[in-house]
Amino acid sequence: MAELRGTEDLRGKRLLVVEEALKDFVGHWYEYVRSVADLNRSQGVDVTVVTHSAATPALRDELHAQPLFDRTIWDGDYRRGSWLARKLGLPRHNWLVFSAMRRFVRAHGPFDCLFAPTVVLHHIFGWRLLFALERKRIGRMVLLVRNNVAEYRPGSPVPHFGASARLFGWGLRSLTGHIAAGRVVFATDSARLAEEYRQLCGIAPVVFPSPRVATPVAAPRQHDSATPLLFSCLGPARFEKGIDVLQAAIARYLADPANPPARFAIQWPTPIDDAHGQPYFPDAELAASGKVDFITTPLDSAAYDALVAATDCMVLPYRRSSYFARISGVAVEAVTGGIPVIATADTWTSELVTSDGAGIAVSDGDGGALAGAMAELARDYPRFRAMAVARQQQALDANSGAAFLDRLWGR
Repeated sequence: MAELRGTEDLRGKRLLVVEEALKDFVGHWYEYVRSVADLNRSQGVDVTVVTHSAATPALRDELHAQPLFDRTIWDGDYRRGSWLARKLGLPRHNWLVFSAMRRFVRAHGPFDCLFAPTVVLHHIFGWRLLFALERKRIGRMVLLVRNNVAEYRPGSPVPHFGASARLFGWGLRSLTGHIAAGRVVFATDSARLAEEYRQLCGIAPVVFPSPRVATPVAAPRQHDSATPLLFSCLGPARFEKGIDVLQAAIARYLADPANPPARFAIQWPTPIDDAHGQPYFPDAELAASGKVDFITTPLDSAAYDALVAATDCMVLPYRRSSYFARISGVAVEAVTGGIPVIATADTWTSELVTSDGAGIAVSDGDGGALAGAMAELARDYPRFRAMAVARQQQALDANSGAAFLDRLWGR
């Protein structure tokens, strides 16, 4: 990657990226952290990445990562046992974040910037205490929240906050003095999510662009109408991402012989539960059809990038209740790669497609509408692809590496 204009002063800076849950190539914790590390290293920044202690040798080699954390809330480590045990998980994990990072910073610091890209309630008080006691070893601390803490009812843009969200807001407000002094940055990656957190805690986060973009294409890919289009849903499958809606829509699409030929790729590398906490599985008939590829093994960088490049349309039927304000890194990769997107209406993702891409918005949770949208896009694919490519540079400009570095380093 060439040196980006305006980033010359980053040479020799030291950046610490902390992702406690990063173990392997599954999920977009990995893709996000890889992009941040690569972008900074390309500009001469000395990057240290801290991961879970179970990080695979391949991941450690690719990111030059140092394994540290032995527990993570994302694996359900604090969701088992008695009610009291689960509640005690909150202070225990905050203490783990503080104690582990204090030892690390003292041993390996100082750092010009510490970047935590996935901050939640189980981290915030640990980061607060760390900066209070180790600010001489941390020039700047950037705390990025990427998950919503509110629920959104059908048709309403009004966030509803529970007790945990309000406690998180209190933790964020405790950083007000450091934020005002410019030493701590409270950040997020969508204007909608920034407004949600402003309503929660009274602090408006800085909105970061995505550091993850696809490899640009020079022109619309020529497509033979007899060749099946590849519809992909990438990123680990989860119920909040509407995986049940997607499977129902694919079954309807394949059952209609009038629909254009199509193939489907779904990333499903880890077990998932449904809305009631029960195991949810890939549809056996879809798996046996020969037209649906359930990708159950982790994809390294090259394999993932190749799958994005081979995708003709990205299908992202995320549930509005969870994704009204949250971004989709996969959607960013699609629009910056000139790939059409089918997304849930009235979400950040559909807004991105309207402004910087091309595609179709469908009603939340409507498998029939989703199947119809895939058929519509397949029948008129050259037009959708040409529109997506025409807006590709606009998407790349909005998510430029220089813009991300400016936010991260406070320029």
